[in-house]
Amino acid sequence: MEWRVGPQTSAAAESVPAGPEPLSYNQELHLSSARAAQVAGLPGNPWVGASFELEGAFRADALGHAFESWLRRHDALRGGFRCAGPGVERFTVPADEVFLVQDEAVAFAAADELHAYLGRRFAEGTDPFAWPPLVMGAISRDSSTTVFVAMDHVAADGYSLALAVWELQTTYEAHLQGALPELPETGGFLEYCAAERDFGARISADDPAVGAWRDLVRKCGGTAPTFPLDLGVEAGRTWPQRVYNRCLLRPAETDAFAAACKDSGGSVFAGLLACMALAVRAMTGNEEFRTVTPLHTRSRPQWRPAMGWFITCAPLSFSLEGVQSFAEALERAQLSVQGAVRLAHHPALRMIELLGNEFRITRRDLFSMVSFTDYRKMPGADRHAESNPVTIGRVTEADDSHVWLSRQHDGLHISIRHPDAPVAADVLDEYTRLIRDAATRVLLGSDPLLAPVATFAGA
Repeated sequence: MEWRVGPQTSAAAESVPAGPEPLSYNQELHLSSARAAQVAGLPGNPWVGASFELEGAFRADALGHAFESWLRRHDALRGGFRCAGPGVERFTVPADEVFLVQDEAVAFAAADELHAYLGRRFAEGTDPFAWPPLVMGAISRDSSTTVFVAMDHVAADGYSLALAVWELQTTYEAHLQGALPELPETGGFLEYCAAERDFGARISADDPAVGAWRDLVRKCGGTAPTFPLDLGVEAGRTWPQRVYNRCLLRPAETDAFAAACKDSGGSVFAGLLACMALAVRAMTGNEEFRTVTPLHTRSRPQWRPAMGWFITCAPLSFSLEGVQSFAEALERAQLSVQGAVRLAHHPALRMIELLGNEFRITRRDLFSMVSFTDYRKMPGADRHAESNPVTIGRVTEADDSHVWLSRQHDGLHISIRHPDAPVAADVLDEYTRLIRDAATRVLLGSDPLLAPVATFAGA
């Protein structure tokens, strides 16, 4: 079953005037790309989403209340977009105009039928130019219930998805008990957009943050970093995407790896980056490791519990040339991470804008990235086992790869969204094997540089 906005709310969305708040830098690029894709008839919006499990007898009224309260609480979810001449204007539906209606439940005889239906609904229902770009509902079975939400990326980042799971679950359970949910006061994403634009306008081309981007771009030949391994993707060609998931380390191994990194003055993220750099060197001989990493921008307390796209990106670059031990590699990776964190308040797209013709776009994916998230610190992490939260996203086409590293209750994981070229899986199998091998040597107290792994023979 699903919940949608009612007729009164749809009418309010159609009549509400454009607001004065600017688009964030991410939203501007995202929406201009979405508009261009629609005009060209290309595959559409990269939606993001999440699901989680509810325990006990399912109450549809309580979940409908939770969804409605969630939309009213967050202006990022009540925000919509209209094409206005060559640009895009924003509007926001007032909270007191948001009312949901429950669709009639649909029964499915087989899981593949349900999956196909949801795939279509998520693609059709998350159009950023059709408010709300949001699909929300539940899969009710005799013994369990799965709640799902999917939305265009314009309204949420990865942290927002974890926040949504926790908030919907909290509000649902409070309604069952006839109580008000205990939720922190939240600020608005619109406030953030205005603050980001104000700060961005005051950044000049000689700002040190722009210099950090300029240095990375020059090292990459005038463009952004690409995935460091050859997956067999020809220049100018895109491939259907595939998501490659592997567990790198189990919980006890992760704890030992974290302790070893800490003893050498580094974080888990820096340790993994060092292992990745060693794996790249073993496979290619390249001593340089260059990528981009996303960073959250929830710098004010009121933005921590807010839905929205609070993300920038920053350069990560270090060299293994001359390193004699893993501790040295870790130190270089850690310094690169620290440098990236210092740029967390600088909108990446403003940095690229200020580079002007020093930067050129050479492929569909603007850059390859490596992300790290510790899900044990997310809202609701203490209930992970019972709620089983899962993040989901649309798989389309791509010409580059992106890496998500995550520390979870069951260990360290790597997820790589990549073009599904014929040799890609073999290359990524070897890459993850080498990363795990290096990390395992570290947690066991040996040094990957003193006991090198075998070089990759190629696919």
